[in-house]
Order: sequence, then structure tokens, then C-alpha cells
Amino acid sequence: MTVLVTGARGTLARNVIAQLILAGTPVRAASRVPGAVELPGGVMPARVDFTAPETLAPALEGVEKVFLYAAHEGMEHFVEAAEASGVKHVVLLSSASVLYPQTKENEISRRHRAAELPLEASGLAWTFVRPAMFATNSLWWGDSIRSEGLVRLPYPDAPVNPIHERDIADVAVTALLGSGHEGQKYTVDGPGHITQREQVALIGKAIGRDIAVEELPREAAAQFWPEPLLDILANAEAEQWGPTAEAVTGRPARTFEQWAVDHAADFR
Repeated sequence: MTVLVTGARGTLARNVIAQLILAGTPVRAASRVPGAVELPGGVMPARVDFTAPETLAPALEGVEKVFLYAAHEGMEHFVEAAEASGVKHVVLLSSASVLYPQTKENEISRRHRAAELPLEASGLAWTFVRPAMFATNSLWWGDSIRSEGLVRLPYPDAPVNPIHERDIADVAVTALLGSGHEGQKYTVDGPGHITQREQVALIGKAIGRDIAVEELPREAAAQFWPEPLLDILANAEAEQWGPTAEAVTGRPARTFEQWAVDHAADFR
């Protein structure tokens, strides 16, 4: 069984690829510019561009399952090519934002729901993995932590529930390699709410430095932060807490404290 993993340059895709290799599963890694992606030994590169349908059939030849990043456009081309190639199962990386009333109209939600709909209407077996806030968003703070020992944040005391990327990958790989996941829509949340201010403190603990937090007005933050993410932070409520990766994998979800330790080198 060969698995095609799209978005091969992304952190999450790299984790999926690594887990598939450990499981002894042949992997084909797809991106728009395959030569720009450094791949582990034995992983074959492939060019995939959803807006260039001619790239899809060659990439899907002999593929049984696909880990798919949500394409902003051209999803109908992928569905057509996957059906023609005999793909048996597609695991789509979507977003929990499609579920929440206060975020359903933002751009993140619209794009991910637009990627889900063609799969739902197709003859393909599918699974949707819908994570909420990625812990890797915190990597945006790396430059200011390294240079100033400071993080400037909008809504620093908003409750967030960041997810370790390895937990999201665990869910995706469980769905790809296991049975009974077809037609499922898996919401994946973190293991407990903390504030952004507390996230910064945990990063500081991991690198052995005190890091200051400066509140950034929304108008200033909008120059650097995506508006949909600012909307999510502005409407964050601690009682909104979905299932963690454990509901699918059977293993406890990783905490943000663990994430900070795993990524300490990114902040030093």
C-alpha cells in the first residue's frame, strides 16, 4: 500500500511521513516544487498542483490512500483524479473552525469547508481530521524571543488549547493505517486550556529564560496576524473544549509544556 502525502514541506506532513516510514508503509511525498523538499531515504517525490490537473494522475498512480492538505482551489480536480486512479481512502486535514458558530464565516472556516464538500459528494472513502489551534503557531514568536526576550500579543489572556503537531499526525496516521475510520469527522483539541501568556511562560521555562509579554492592540496586530485568527482569539471561551487525539489513538495527548520542550531549540 502506497500513501501519497501532500504538503510535504509542512511540519505536519513531515510528521505523518515519519510515522508511515516507521510503520513500513511506502510513501510518496507531494508538493508543488518537489526538488525543494528534503525527503527521508526511500520516500519518492511527486509534483502535485491542484490547479494543474495534469500533475494529479501521475502522482496518484498506484496510490491507495492519501493524506491531503485542504486545497483552496482545484479540489474538484483532485477528486476526479483520485476516483479515476482507484484511491481507496482520503484523510483530509481540515479545521475545527468549521464547527463553531462564531468562526463559521471566517476565511479559515470557509476554505476548509469548501475542501470537505467535494469529498463528501464523491464516491471516495474519506476521514476529516479537524484540529483546533496548532501549537506551532507559537513559532511566530521566535524572532522577538531570541532578540528581545519579549512577545507582543493580542489578547494575551485569551484561553487557548494548543495541539502538538505530533498528536494531529497520530490521528491522521491512525486513520490511514487502521480500519473503521471512513466517514468519520475527528475534532482534535489540546489537553487543557491555558492563556497565551502562560504559553510564553512555558517556553521561557523550556529555554531557561524569563520572557516578557506586551499586549498588542488589535489594530496593530492585524498588520502581522491573520484576521480569522484574531477573530478566534477575540471570541475564545474556556468552556469550548473538544476531544483530544486520545479519542482516536488511545494515547494521552501531549501538553503545551511538552511541545515547548520539544521546540526549545527554535526559541534559543
